[in-house]
Amino acid sequence: MSDRRAAGRFWGGAGYCPGVGGETAQCVINSYDTVTNCLSSSNIVFQGRFTVPSNQVINMTNLVSGAKLTVKGTITWAPGTLNKTNWLFNIGGSGVTFDGTGATFDGNGAAYWDGLGGNGGAPKPKMFQSFLTGNSLVKGIKILNAPVNVFTIFRSDTTFDHITVDDSAGDPVNGQEKGHNTDAFDVSATNIVIQNCVVVNQDDCLAVNQGSNINFINNKCTGGHGISVGSIGTGKTVSDVLVQNCTLNSEDNGPTGVPGTGMPISNVTAINVHGTMAAGSKNNIYILCAACSQFTFTKVSITGAPPNCTGINSAPRGCKA
Repeated sequence: MSDRRAAGRFWGGAGYCPGVGGETAQCVINSYDTVTNCLSSSNIVFQGRFTVPSNQVINMTNLVSGAKLTVKGTITWAPGTLNKTNWLFNIGGSGVTFDGTGATFDGNGAAYWDGLGGNGGAPKPKMFQSFLTGNSLVKGIKILNAPVNVFTIFRSDTTFDHITVDDSAGDPVNGQEKGHNTDAFDVSATNIVIQNCVVVNQDDCLAVNQGSNINFINNKCTGGHGISVGSIGTGKTVSDVLVQNCTLNSEDNGPTGVPGTGMPISNVTAINVHGTMAAGSKNNIYILCAACSQFTFTKVSITGAPPNCTGINSAPRGCKA
């Protein structure tokens, strides 16, 4: 009698787990109701198109070590009343691979945008929260129309590669703001690489809030407020941030407030930075510091407006007090 066993599929509720030979069986999520069926699997597939119901989030923060998540098609979140203390998608684990190549997470931002972002108006949830570590990888996913902040990155040792953030539909119309606080990458983590990404938004492309060894490489940012180190809490530090081979288009930021001495800034180096300011721009370089030192500019050439650097002694080349 033959001992051959036919490969088959196990059907469970609305989802299924196919397995062939010795391969790890896939656990397929094809609706919000099937998410919990797959939380303990090491090979998970999100099969869109499907919609997450209003006021629901996907929580995958306790994945098994080495888990692989693949996203196919489009996953859309129905609008609701969640606020900025909520994230629509949450992920965590060690050695995790999240592959969203060709797929889309749609946050339905147009249902929330009122020009106020997280500062008021309608409550708005954030989009993607990462607690990954252990040489994890997030790649390929397109985030479309996030209601407010897009990626919030905690923990350590994770690479974000070839990601698209498209909040272009939130750009102002006839001078009326829509999207706001749509930061692409907010980082409070260690040993993070963000590379080969394309961002169109209305706030920081990168905002480093805490951490060290953060590398932002070969990214293209359009329409927001550029690359920032800021919103640093009391007792927190930021060190070893590298921004390399990045392109910023139509980015701006306005200086506000009076600098204090509670946040010293030192050892800032700019090398081979080139650009042109839009007509009517006030300054091409603006430094307003109270406790700044050791700024070094080499081959920095930004045309179209004069520099203005105050509160730093000595001012880096290209600045004037």
